Amino acid sequence: MTSFERLKKNLKELPGIGDKSAERLIFFLISKGKDFSKELSESILELSENMKVCSICGSIDETDPCSICSNGKRDENILMVLEKPRDLFIFERTKRFNGIYHILGGLISPLDGITPEKLSFDKLLQRVEKGNIKEVIIALSPSTEGETTTIYLTKLLKDKVERITTIARGIPFGTDFEYIDDFTLQCSVEKRQNLD
Repeated sequence: MTSFERLKKNLKELPGIGDKSAERLIFFLISKGKDFSKELSESILELSENMKVCSICGSIDETDPCSICSNGKRDENILMVLEKPRDLFIFERTKRFNGIYHILGGLISPLDGITPEKLSFDKLLQRVEKGNIKEVIIALSPSTEGETTTIYLTKLLKDKVERITTIARGIPFGTDFEYIDDFTLQCSVEKRQNLD
């Protein structure tokens, strides 16, 4: 296997990268020269060596506990439950949530062999029982697995916290109704807000 083919094969392991995208990236790397390729490969190695899984929330960071769990300025009364670490980065980017997080590590999916025992529900329950958590916000994918996990979480936490909420779901800004799926339309009608 040539170095070109090897790199192409490795790049195709990345999400959203097929044959054409991999080739385009390879030619870009060649055009940038050896210094850029060396810097890129060193930063990838450094990332893989330095990233740790937070022992508290399950996110990834260069420290354990992570920078969010060790930040004393976060509101520890509100905990947001997420599917994966990537979701945390997305919510943090909005700068609208100042609580703490818990990463489940997936969603309940019996057909795929993912049962509650394979996710971090036990750790979540421990955090809720020993902490000052008053509200749990469930922010999971709007899918069958997400809804199944939300129902499970609601039953699990029902008598443990004052309030269990889920994020609002609705129509993306700038989207025509004809492109919206029925489930999203249904949720947007059911979760409508007063304007007065």
